[in-house]
Amino acid sequence: MLTKVAIVGRANVGKSTLFNRLISRKKAIVHETPGTTRDRNDYEVLWKDKKFIVTDTAGWSTDISVFSKDMLRQLNIAVKKADIVLFVVDGKIGVHSMDAQIAQQIRLSQKKTILVVNKIDTQAEEIKGYEFYELGFNDTVFISANHGRSIHDLLDKIWDNIKYDRKTKKAQEMLKIILVGKPNVGKSSFINSVAKEERSIVHDTPGTTRDSLTVHVCSNDKEYILIDTAGLHRGSKMKDDMEYLSTLSTDYAIEDADVAVLVADASQGIGETEVKIARLLLEKKKPVIVVVNKWDLIEKKEEAAKYFTEQLRERMKFMHWADIIFISAKTGQRLDKVFQEAELVFKQYSKELTQEELNEVIRDALARKPYTSKGKTLKLKEYAQVASKPPIFIFSVNDIELVHFSYERFLENCLRERFGFYGTPIVLKFRRYYKKKVE
Repeated sequence: MLTKVAIVGRANVGKSTLFNRLISRKKAIVHETPGTTRDRNDYEVLWKDKKFIVTDTAGWSTDISVFSKDMLRQLNIAVKKADIVLFVVDGKIGVHSMDAQIAQQIRLSQKKTILVVNKIDTQAEEIKGYEFYELGFNDTVFISANHGRSIHDLLDKIWDNIKYDRKTKKAQEMLKIILVGKPNVGKSSFINSVAKEERSIVHDTPGTTRDSLTVHVCSNDKEYILIDTAGLHRGSKMKDDMEYLSTLSTDYAIEDADVAVLVADASQGIGETEVKIARLLLEKKKPVIVVVNKWDLIEKKEEAAKYFTEQLRERMKFMHWADIIFISAKTGQRLDKVFQEAELVFKQYSKELTQEELNEVIRDALARKPYTSKGKTLKLKEYAQVASKPPIFIFSVNDIELVHFSYERFLENCLRERFGFYGTPIVLKFRRYYKKKVE
């Protein structure tokens, strides 16, 4: 098991900025509005020869709203499950009354704690941070998460407190599965059901999940990284900068994922929003599984399944290769099948053909259906698979103007018929053939 490191502290002290700095990418949404981070957010970090999981948490708040209570519960769970706690405070403001309350709660947990005094931009400013020693933590580091100052010192402190495990270094890469879909279709419920705990706050208000949320889960005795995203809203106009940042976060998460799961609501069908999200996934060349949630609410399941499948094939003709699974996050129905399917489509996404295999299928395709236009015949002079994830094929042809969309689709279908490639896009590129000069 990897060491778990939880970042805690009151709102707006720079926890998400520190999280982004530790994982070396812009993942958590950073915003001056207190309470931007609402859920616990996991990410795997490798420092020198040791791996650990860092968890970003919601900020402590005096607000007594439902969200704040949920955040507080999430934070307490994070501390309980952590091996190391990074207690972040604001070095510019000084000791806040709430810092003492948080310090007391952390001491009760008896967890290894590193006090992180943030927003210390220069060595001269460190003297201002000495007052934080009154909180009772001996292990202290002065950093600037925003500018990256002393982040390596903090990572070294974490490293010193991690027991070296040779198995960790040899651990197999976990499949990253991202859940995408419009608000309130059950993405967060899916996470909670698989994780067997409340990792993502579930609420009827659309947009409860503001940031993309990363959680380590286990299914069929295998570990996965499951990513919940902020709901993608209808329309192109962003209501405010928070929604804009949420959408950007979703885009970053999609880029990072291995497999995308498009979640739809069984009571709503495949609508315009699902089609737009599917097109976004296609643009990003990701393997896709379409999941219809809340299946427990549907009575005539056989008729509904047929209707959904027809609707999917009609409205998403461009994604005819995607499979559809009917699930219930509430009851746990077929959730394990989603992970099994994710393994299968990722193998298809990673598939590499030998030149002999490619030669055989293309020669057969040309024999079955040669293409002629305006008295000219399209000739495929050379062809090869040049990449996987997604599979990319390049064809050198005698005349690039002879390449028609219909024939491109025919060649794609021939590849799929012979080698599968289900669940994944494949890319066909055409270029003009130039005969190599012999010196």
